[in-house]
Amino acid sequence: MALSLTAIVAGSACGAFDTPESQPCAWLDRTSDDANDARQETIVLVDRSSSTRPDKTTSPDDRVPDWATTLLAAQKLSLPALEGGLLSVAGFDGTRATVDWEVNRAFVTPAKGNDTLKKDRRSGRRGCLEERLRQLSAGAPGTDRTDVLGALAAADDQLGTRDGRQRIVVATDGLTNVGCADLRSVGFEGMAEIRAAVERCRKAGELPDLAGTEVNLVGIGRAARGEVPSSPQTVWLAAFWTQLCEATGASSCKVTATARVREAGENTDTGKAEPEVTFPAISEQSAGRVTTIVLPGSVLFATDRAELTQAAQHTLYDAARRIEDLDPISVAISGHTDSRGSEQRGRQLSLARAQAVRAVLAKHGITVVSARGYSDDRPSCIPEYRDGVPDYAAMACNRRVEIAVTVRR
Repeated sequence: MALSLTAIVAGSACGAFDTPESQPCAWLDRTSDDANDARQETIVLVDRSSSTRPDKTTSPDDRVPDWATTLLAAQKLSLPALEGGLLSVAGFDGTRATVDWEVNRAFVTPAKGNDTLKKDRRSGRRGCLEERLRQLSAGAPGTDRTDVLGALAAADDQLGTRDGRQRIVVATDGLTNVGCADLRSVGFEGMAEIRAAVERCRKAGELPDLAGTEVNLVGIGRAARGEVPSSPQTVWLAAFWTQLCEATGASSCKVTATARVREAGENTDTGKAEPEVTFPAISEQSAGRVTTIVLPGSVLFATDRAELTQAAQHTLYDAARRIEDLDPISVAISGHTDSRGSEQRGRQLSLARAQAVRAVLAKHGITVVSARGYSDDRPSCIPEYRDGVPDYAAMACNRRVEIAVTVRR
């Protein structure tokens, strides 16, 4: 009898006396009398907006974010870290009104028994939680938008005023496109636009009060479709969410681009296409005998710097191959900045950036006849200010390096 009872306990995710063996995941859908004594509460939010989901342009072999394994890899979501506390899990998209609590304050009882039984029980629970996270990730979005701040506000409501340790873990690409944190009009370069966004959110009253709460955002910049941000753009995006998180009064803010991935597999697109957040990207323009390759500053450089990033080296390798394909008779490089800062600083920075690009192209066998810095004398996008308000997308458009390739007729 003892042996059979032990086998039942070891084989069940929740234990023989906690839930029927036929319902090993029932613990996710119930609370306990012990919940009033919970020493902590953990909120898990899963971004299910369309940018995080494969669409018809995605190959089945493409790698896309796997939110379930990404979240389970977070230290705060290990089973030992959850035990003795409450757990709530929800998917979100474009408004706090569509945040659905798939797991609503489930009490995670501490695992009991010897080490083997604890390991088996935690493994079973982990499987249950992974399955629920996958269901949420696959669930259709309720809107055609993404609102990360709205999801955090819903989490604040869920936490209420309970005592004890409070934690929020969010899996998201961070590409919000509504409200004060709308990223569709930013240039992804510079702290000024981040500070402006934080102040805008503060004035709009859209910052939730997360005082005393630990916040962890994972997967920032890791969308399943659309353009891929460069390294400087990803750094900017992480800084953007760190600053917004800190403005909520959270006790700690950890924001990373780390995400586990999986093969896209079968297309799960629901047709709810959302307004796309685009990153400044390389473009090519032709006029007569001149083909101009335009490299946005945020693709190559950190803010206000002239040192090329590691990722920029790969970008310029591709640019060098393109120049060779054009069979040029001459190549000229020009650096450009926006109108902020002094004219002297603008000329120094734009020239230094042009020279940095020239040096890399020379290593790839491309002879550059000239490298000049024009500061903001030749803007590509105007105006940079509308009614006194800076247009950061226009400014980002003007921060660029151009490679003018003259070809034979």
